[in-house]
Amino acid sequence: YPAATNSIWELEDSSCFLVVSSNITEEQNVVSVPLKMALKAGASLVVIDQRETELARHANIWLRPRPGTESVLIGGMVKIILDESMDDHDFLADYCINLDEFRNSLWAYDLLQVAELTGIAEPSIREAARLFASTKPGAILYALETVPTNLRSDCVISIVNLALATGNIGKSNAGLFPLF
Repeated sequence: YPAATNSIWELEDSSCFLVVSSNITEEQNVVSVPLKMALKAGASLVVIDQRETELARHANIWLRPRPGTESVLIGGMVKIILDESMDDHDFLADYCINLDEFRNSLWAYDLLQVAELTGIAEPSIREAARLFASTKPGAILYALETVPTNLRSDCVISIVNLALATGNIGKSNAGLFPLF
């Protein structure tokens, strides 16, 4: 559904943000207000974008993947979170179906290939995954402005899987925020 899971004003009390391919301060300046307030209060920020946006300059971690590899990068983050047992076990058990199939599908996901495809060093991918998984509540904001149209649905699926793996759905100050 093309809608946010929470109110944008809940972002003010989020502890961590993942912004994917979105120049929020230029395109969604109303959404950037609570996000900037949270950052000023000490929230963490991971930006995935090739462009040097205003938020990228203020990010704790700025990842610049090769164009069209954003979903691969986010999939690598999910693999790291599950491999290092940083996932929200209770949330996954209570709210997700086909979890064993999902976990098994990630066994073949090679982080060295992820690094090679995306152009992002494996330690940087690990650092971003660990920061997002360990800092709760987390919100994911995405416009997919630089993602090719034919790859956007795969990228959204990766984003949803990341939110589910970290238990950042159905909770205050967390969730998914598509930006149009």
